[in-house]
Amino acid sequence: MGLAPSALEALRASLAEVVLPFEAATMPPRAVYTDPEVHALEMAALWHGFAAGSDADLPRAGAWTRVPRVDASLVLLRGVDGEVRALHDVCRHRGVQLLDGNEGQLRGAELLCPYHGWCYGLYGQLLRAPGLIDEEEQRGSLGLRAAQVWSRWGQLFVAPGTSPGPRERMVGPPWLDELAPLRRARRVRWEVAANWKLLVENFQESQHFAGIHPGLELRTPARESTSVPGEGWLGGTMAIAEGIETVSVSGRRNGRPWISRPGRRRTVYDAWVAPNLLTSLQPDYLLTYRLTPRAVDRTEIVAEIYVHAEAPADAAALEDIAAFWDRTNAEDRAVCERQQRGLADRGHVPPRYARGEDGVHMFDVYWASRMLAALRGDG
Repeated sequence: MGLAPSALEALRASLAEVVLPFEAATMPPRAVYTDPEVHALEMAALWHGFAAGSDADLPRAGAWTRVPRVDASLVLLRGVDGEVRALHDVCRHRGVQLLDGNEGQLRGAELLCPYHGWCYGLYGQLLRAPGLIDEEEQRGSLGLRAAQVWSRWGQLFVAPGTSPGPRERMVGPPWLDELAPLRRARRVRWEVAANWKLLVENFQESQHFAGIHPGLELRTPARESTSVPGEGWLGGTMAIAEGIETVSVSGRRNGRPWISRPGRRRTVYDAWVAPNLLTSLQPDYLLTYRLTPRAVDRTEIVAEIYVHAEAPADAAALEDIAAFWDRTNAEDRAVCERQQRGLADRGHVPPRYARGEDGVHMFDVYWASRMLAALRGDG
């Protein structure tokens, strides 16, 4: 269907107000959080390369995980050479899906189509095609379709097609490139009944700490926060309160080694990496959140905790972190879902940005400018 010309013109005008300088800018219109057709435009405009999984999801050859997108059937698969490939989980014969579920471990080194028995290797190459005329001649051109995949900060990023672009343009906060070796200690998944941008905007400011996160405000006071602009990423810092070693229930490291370098251990470093990765570097652990839009008002989150590779496997020490963030994440989920319900009210008129929302504006400018370019046909 698509948006009517009048709706497109209204959207352009509203987005033009978003990208103005901070003091003059107006917050985005409700349609960008509630209209499925605007959401579809946005996915096409922004989702050219995104965080799709973790290196830790694929511990050995034959391990695979499905890329969490509703409009593609990509899987990440580790080969016997240790490399990860992003393959379309679609048989080249009759389009049958090869794998069941969202993740798993292949028993051998082959993917077998359950329909007619076409067989593929871990690199996506066609090995056997029963019944195919001139099999030897065609086999080389009938492997599984591939996408780009690369690893950074322990995360696996995917981009459609094979042409250069997203990988070469990708940058991120310098502090993530300075960490000690890490291992994943925890992974949890949940869904939020809210638009994905509301979750990033919530991440981009700390003025809500006192009302929503009193425990976090005690450990990293909002008044000690700063925003850090970047190209393709946005950061922020939070000073750790006196008498607190790290952000946890106890406020102590409990034997966990430092993962950030000296000079950074009294500060929390947060960063959003376009379009869907949130990171929070604590002195002794790293939080990551991968956001996947499931609908205009529904977002899946995969949250992970990484600790030093040599940190002891102490369940009590990990629970000290996990319990704190389970509570904090639930607080964020509740307020973002409440905001989504409020934005359904057609009477909502977006205001100017408030003091302390400069980080929110930086994010809004990022996606709004790309939406405007897509609406102009600039790609």
